[in-house]
Amino acid sequence: MSTIRKDRYFLLVAILLISSAAFAQNKHIRKINLANKGLMLKIVDNLFNKGDTTLADKYFVPEFAKEEKAFTQQIRTAFPDLIITVDIMVAENEMVAARWIANGTQKGAFLGISPTNKKVTWKGSWFWTFKNGIVTDGMGKGSWDALGLIKQLQSK
Repeated sequence: MSTIRKDRYFLLVAILLISSAAFAQNKHIRKINLANKGLMLKIVDNLFNKGDTTLADKYFVPEFAKEEKAFTQQIRTAFPDLIITVDIMVAENEMVAARWIANGTQKGAFLGISPTNKKVTWKGSWFWTFKNGIVTDGMGKGSWDALGLIKQLQSK
């Protein structure tokens, strides 16, 4: 085999090895992304939609678990029929971003507004970081349309 052919052969082998390693790594990342997206959906459904606050200790680091329990109790008291639907999710490495839509009927006080018995809809987003199946960062890294919700609750 000539030197040029050997060089090309070794170059081709190197490219194939690098490509297969990159493919394996991408496959691993895709698997993590899917798992984290699934966890986010599970948390939303069971914690927020069903009000199971015991999940907060399981899926959030302790400093966030306490906040999530309190918020879940507050929002579910105000909107006992609350349903949050995630309509878009994107995952990249350990972070999951989600856009959501909430629907509920105000039966309890919320944001200083007495119960109105109004059915309302509002939107928001979350950005959560997962490490080994636990949300380690993300509280406060999101937004929701509080003004739109208040306007709906205060409308005649």
